[in-house]
Amino acid sequence: MQQINGKKIADQILKSISHKESKTKLAVILIGKNPASRLYVKIKEEKAKKIGINFEKHLLSTDSKQKCIIELIQKLNTDKSVSAILVQLPLPKHLNTHKIIKTIHPNKDADGIHPKHLKLLKQGKLPPILPATTGAILEAIKSTKINLKNKSVAIIGKSTIVGLPTYYYLKNKVKKINIYDSSTKNLKNKTSQADILIVAIGQPKYITEEYIKQNAIVIDVGINKVGNKTIGDVDQNSVAKKASYLTPVPGGIGPLTVSILLQNTIKLNSSPIL
Repeated sequence: MQQINGKKIADQILKSISHKESKTKLAVILIGKNPASRLYVKIKEEKAKKIGINFEKHLLSTDSKQKCIIELIQKLNTDKSVSAILVQLPLPKHLNTHKIIKTIHPNKDADGIHPKHLKLLKQGKLPPILPATTGAILEAIKSTKINLKNKSVAIIGKSTIVGLPTYYYLKNKVKKINIYDSSTKNLKNKTSQADILIVAIGQPKYITEEYIKQNAIVIDVGINKVGNKTIGDVDQNSVAKKASYLTPVPGGIGPLTVSILLQNTIKLNSSPIL
């Protein structure tokens, strides 16, 4: 079994898009004091500055009103110095995530999850930028040098951030694809038929060797905090017995997602779209 080194691939992407003295600016809105979210924003800031992207942080309290957040996004939408906007997820429960993300202008949606982008993917069309996590998953798979056309894919998790956009993108590029969630009946039987298994359900160590086909490629998108540890949705020790390739957590899809997010930021800055 080989580990897919997401950090190494991410560093290569960042090196290829590095442009010092840039006028590109990423505005990030962080609501609340979620320790994981604060860490992710810190990492994004460090990587952005390293490759010459200006970084503008807006730190809001947990009890911020939705109206105020929407007004801030609308202000950033019209600010010509801002190339792209990111609202760090997840949001506090009293806020409507869909409504807030929809407020971001598609031309400035760094994460690539605006409904307009997802609609294009659903229609089988390629949006100007891919959702950052979908892009990260594709880079991980690409590193294995397999021919996607001959492969079957199973995705566990139907979120609009990971599962659905990845399903839409791959639908016409692979031999067979199915999308499930943790409530799917006979899930083990179904996923163990797939050459590539992509997991994003937010349940630590949920997937064991019984869920995967011999020599499958396993992409673990999960990020779960258990005590002081960051753990994926895949039981890495169990699955390593059967998988041919596996993304580690941490060090797999996480750094890749950051690199694609920053790549999206540069694309949005260089060519206004939609």
